[in-house]
Amino acid sequence: MTISHAWLAIFFLVGSALAQSPNSSASEELRRTEHIRVEALISGDVVRLGKLLGDDLTYTHSTGIKESKAEFLHRIQSGELKYDSMQHENVVSVHLYGDTGVLTGASRVRVSARGQTLNLHIRFTEVWVKRDRDSSQLVAWQSTRIAEE
Repeated sequence: MTISHAWLAIFFLVGSALAQSPNSSASEELRRTEHIRVEALISGDVVRLGKLLGDDLTYTHSTGIKESKAEFLHRIQSGELKYDSMQHENVVSVHLYGDTGVLTGASRVRVSARGQTLNLHIRFTEVWVKRDRDSSQLVAWQSTRIAEE
């Protein structure tokens, strides 16, 4: 390899790494935001959740029940819905599309709904939209149960 070829290769490697840095940073930021959302969900912190959830949220539970942000927060605040634990399995995948991030993964969830405790194994897809320079909001959650073998 000639010196000019070596410099060209280094240029492309560095350029490629720099091009990926913003996406890596944005992906990690969404992972941290998701971690904060899960903590707020488990602690029943509707104030924090209210900031993390978009006013246009569509929250579809593994039961097929679809709720707006107001409906979802009301059920948590009233105690009708209580998340005892939510543990994401392995790595949550993050795909970025401009100001939108789509997270997919699997989770083990323990939730009490209308006095009944459920232990669920779910797959989920969630959509986050960057609303301003510093924060993203969850605008869609969809989960489905994983059949236990």
